[in-house]
Amino acid sequence: MRKAERGFTLVELAIVLVIIGIILGAILKGQEVIKNAQIKRLLSDLRGLEAVVWTFRDRYGRMPADCNSDGLIDPTTNNTTGGLDNNPDSGFCGDTGFTSTDRDAPWAELKRAGILPNSDNRKLSLTQFGGRFFIGRAYVNSGQYRNAISIANIPCFAAKAIDSSIDGALDAGDGRIRELTGAYSARNSSDAWTNCTTEDTTVNIVYFFEKSP
Repeated sequence: MRKAERGFTLVELAIVLVIIGIILGAILKGQEVIKNAQIKRLLSDLRGLEAVVWTFRDRYGRMPADCNSDGLIDPTTNNTTGGLDNNPDSGFCGDTGFTSTDRDAPWAELKRAGILPNSDNRKLSLTQFGGRFFIGRAYVNSGQYRNAISIANIPCFAAKAIDSSIDGALDAGDGRIRELTGAYSARNSSDAWTNCTTEDTTVNIVYFFEKSP
């Protein structure tokens, strides 16, 4: 005679739920660890790129691609993953085929000086979030430009973390870290990152590495 099948007891169900909770907690914790590592890498790359620019400044007495030596990098920053075509791929101001307003120009000079490896500018400028670094000048307000590094297409959680790390506060329109409202226009009024509808929403930011506007 066949015995009736026994169902789970409340204790057994509780144990299963606890195990599921532990697994979900480990997954969420792992995602947090990954995000923190990505943020640290992005901040490290940003600081490293800044150091590279200052190295060129110390060596040549001007910023890379500041071909008229007026203190401002000639090309503007950008807010897209495009904008670089590796032409010029390498060279100094005045070289044949070198256009100082090309967004590739700062990278070309840094490579020609031996400060960056001789690789494609499109590879050198990539971030781990799939966006891109740009070296140039950005517009603040009242006709003012400042030398800057922009980062295109990064998630809000990373943008906020960098803002907090560098400026010590969260404000998309104040301090050295600001949101880009265009290819090279920085937000110039206080804003609590209102465009960040979710933490994974992508934004574009700019870092005024010389001084706060």
